[in-house]
Amino acid sequence: MKLIGIGDLLIPARYIEEGFAGYRQKGVQIEVLDWPLKDYEELQGINLQVETQGSEVYDVPDALIKKLRDAEILITQFCPITKKVLDACTKLRFIGVLRGGYENVNVTYAAQKGVTVYHTPGRNATAVADFTIGMILSECRNIARAHANLKAGRWVRDYVNAATVPDLEDKTVGIIGMGQIGRKVAKRLHGFDVRILGYDPYADTLPDYVVRASLDELLEQADFVTIHGRLTDETKGMMNAHAFSLMKPTAYFINTARAGLVDEAALYAALKERRIQGAALDVFEHEPLKEDDPLVGLDNVTITPHLAGGTVDAFLHSPVLLAREMEGALSGDLTSRCIVRQK
Repeated sequence: MKLIGIGDLLIPARYIEEGFAGYRQKGVQIEVLDWPLKDYEELQGINLQVETQGSEVYDVPDALIKKLRDAEILITQFCPITKKVLDACTKLRFIGVLRGGYENVNVTYAAQKGVTVYHTPGRNATAVADFTIGMILSECRNIARAHANLKAGRWVRDYVNAATVPDLEDKTVGIIGMGQIGRKVAKRLHGFDVRILGYDPYADTLPDYVVRASLDELLEQADFVTIHGRLTDETKGMMNAHAFSLMKPTAYFINTARAGLVDEAALYAALKERRIQGAALDVFEHEPLKEDDPLVGLDNVTITPHLAGGTVDAFLHSPVLLAREMEGALSGDLTSRCIVRQK
């Protein structure tokens, strides 16, 4: 059996080779290559297109496809696996995606071709959960704004939320999406002695320190709303004008998940008109964010350039996690929780 790994600027080919090295003892031939891109901005731009429009939006270069033709197992993080790729790889049996999302794979067409797709849910859950807590504190306590002012030679202690700067203790935090990231966020927040509300219609159980709530209840009661759901047709734009209208005027909104979960124009209006207190955002409708983007000019938002999941630990560990989950496939065991099941 032949495995070909497609590295990129975040998970280079050598990480894949190291993560799957144990497969050689099981008779698997391993080849790795890097997806040729000029810089991280190009990668980010392609990824954003794929996340919003699907895998077929990107035309994988013929020169790259030629190197993939003999693969029985394909491993990728961001490089799209399109109809064109699937048609070319006539021996292909398995695809492994080195992240939780699998928008870059044409899963429907893969299923039609008899190809099983794996993903790596939770591979950067720790990184995103840690970052989310940082964003909550940075926004409500003005950490980033104060830092920027001091760097510019300004000693500023009062900001737009001066009358309502909160402690976290005894506040209510609403978590939309109680998957692996949402649960890790809840676990970290629990130590701050906050009340935690969780909304997730697909979660059978929640931690005992999380109170299950409807979406409207969560939005109406929470002092902080943080979203960690998967982007689907059902969840696209779920944080819209109506959702923001339900939030308290002193509440904060945090998004370290997917930009498509939020109606960005509605969020901007809510912030500009002070209908919510503030927001902390790591993802945006258009990336990279331009200097003249309306969000940049607001004084009640903390913005970061899509950093939440980007730790070395997460990137190094992803191939190890995926290799572990896909190992059963070598002997015909297809019971892994990481197999993408068609609805």
